[in-house]
Amino acid sequence: MPIVIVKTAPSAQQDAPSRETTEHWLWAAAPDTPLTEDDHPWSGKWLWFAPLSLLDRSWATIRTATEDGLLGYRSKAATLINTCTKSDDTRRPICIYTRDWRNIDDVQRVLTNLRTLGIADVLLYKTDSDTRRGRYGTGASTFVAPATKMKLVIPKRTREALEHQHTARAQARRTAAARRKAPLPRHT
Repeated sequence: MPIVIVKTAPSAQQDAPSRETTEHWLWAAAPDTPLTEDDHPWSGKWLWFAPLSLLDRSWATIRTATEDGLLGYRSKAATLINTCTKSDDTRRPICIYTRDWRNIDDVQRVLTNLRTLGIADVLLYKTDSDTRRGRYGTGASTFVAPATKMKLVIPKRTREALEHQHTARAQARRTAAARRKAPLPRHT
């Protein structure tokens, strides 16, 4: 008897996190970005805690915008099986990733597009390095976007980190420039 390989149509789960029963997250990627792409060293994400009543519709909107290249390089939505004991059972996170949290113009661009899509809730931005370190809750956000606001707010901790990084880069540039200008040692 011959072996028959049957290809099934894409699962409806991609459109419905509320009906997914095996995966904790549903993923979408921007054009030319594989879902298997590793995290970037400076990656981060906008977090939207969508109400369960809007989860499927919200994910469909975010997934489409991500796949159309309007948002970050990938997005994911928590399914109903993705729960934590401390979490709000009436909401699930939808994450919209950017490659570099230090690129405030890109982080702002994604926020502006999220607002244009009609997302008016408070949005929090968190670096993936903070997630890996286990930073959750109050004070863990790198940026905040108050409800309905188009402009991100930069908390003091983030401002200080950006200033430190800017100072270090400026010092490195000055050091490199000084080395280029230094006279070559004479050999006799």
